[in-house]
Amino acid sequence: MSVKILSTLGALLLTGVQLLAQDHPVQVKIQVDPQAVVGRISPDFIGLGYETSAVAQSNYFSAANTTLVRLYRNLSPHGLIRIGGNISDHTRYEPDGVATVQTETNVTVINRHNLEELAGFVHATGWRVMWGLNLGTGSREAAVREAQAVSEILGDHLQSFEIGNEVDIRGRYTLRYHDFDGYYSNYLAYKASIRAALPSANFSGPDSANNLPFVLRFATNEAKDIRLLTHHYYRTGAKTSGATIENLLKLDEDWCNRLLQLQAVSRESGVPFRINEVNSFYGGGKAGVSDTFASALWVLDYMYQIASYGGDGVNMETDINQLGWISHYSPIVHDQEGHCHARPEYYGMLAFGLTGAGDLLKTTLDKGGAINLTAYATRNDSSLWVTLVNKDLSRDAEVAVALAMGYTKAEAFRLEAPAITSTNQVVLSGAEVSANGQWTAQLPQSIAVKAGIARVTVPHASAVLLKMQR
Repeated sequence: MSVKILSTLGALLLTGVQLLAQDHPVQVKIQVDPQAVVGRISPDFIGLGYETSAVAQSNYFSAANTTLVRLYRNLSPHGLIRIGGNISDHTRYEPDGVATVQTETNVTVINRHNLEELAGFVHATGWRVMWGLNLGTGSREAAVREAQAVSEILGDHLQSFEIGNEVDIRGRYTLRYHDFDGYYSNYLAYKASIRAALPSANFSGPDSANNLPFVLRFATNEAKDIRLLTHHYYRTGAKTSGATIENLLKLDEDWCNRLLQLQAVSRESGVPFRINEVNSFYGGGKAGVSDTFASALWVLDYMYQIASYGGDGVNMETDINQLGWISHYSPIVHDQEGHCHARPEYYGMLAFGLTGAGDLLKTTLDKGGAINLTAYATRNDSSLWVTLVNKDLSRDAEVAVALAMGYTKAEAFRLEAPAITSTNQVVLSGAEVSANGQWTAQLPQSIAVKAGIARVTVPHASAVLLKMQR
């Protein structure tokens, strides 16, 4: 039999298996204990992250960019912007200089007008800023001047400073230090100089890429003098064989183990931890994966994963990268005139913004069969939400949710797209984000409740936000 015939038969068999799986959904049962609060989600949990060069762009960070303001406020009224990345170690602040956007091989210049524009933007959105200072190619004197300008102009919207980016990567700071002790002595010197000029300055760190001992030692030394412990995460590199939809949607067990350790360090030191740079694949993401609907399901699940381990929040990396182009993983993109629009990943963040507030509750999940589905429960005000994320590429789920005592009604908001590979036509609760950044949920689907059980189908490659009401 020819290879072509065998291939055709294989495809038909695979289709048949998928159809069979869809005809017979996996039965899933969920129990929520509203009395068992496992954590509280920080009000500024949702965040976005930028290379410092983004601040030097025209027509972007500005109160006049009303589309971007709406996109931010859709997500949260009190988020956190992280300005830093590789470019922060190749940036110079010149109050009256010409703003210059460069890659990491050159020098980016930001000026006072850039900072004033950013200040107007954060005032319009209600968000705050974590600002990264140049430890790589600058000087303490330059860092002090920049910190003074940032503090003066941003005011109460400045959350903290960071000194250096991914300080644990061997070789990046070869001219300055080789190990933690070398880094830490430089950190202390910079902090002392900044504090001499700004006595009330707040700091976060160490902005580690992947070296957990750096975080542990930094926490041990600085626990009484930092706002947040910061760490980064990418699933893998964009050019590796693992940069696939299947791998992105699969549980990263190594990362779960690291989160357990971060949680332990945070509890022991008393300092919250935050994943302040994160997205799908480092190196700008991968087209056909990072910019598809798969990223929406991944980020919704990922954000809840961080919350489940007690994390303070996430900063999803977006916009231009250190290589000088807008990354494939960016949840928000823009053109030369600054016109912005939302990519699929934004919708996953939007779904979290709708449900991820207040108390995170204990959830018991009985999957009844092999399926890549996760469930999280939150309670805020008078509503209780159950977020169901079906990352399985072939199996639908028939979910039975036991309503908590006192809750009698349920309705569903669906996150869906034509296919897992879709780069557009993504909708949350039947609505897309408009060209001017507006999003308004359509009427949710009413879910029948019988004997205290709400039953809802969650198709493969989709998510359902189930809202319970009294």
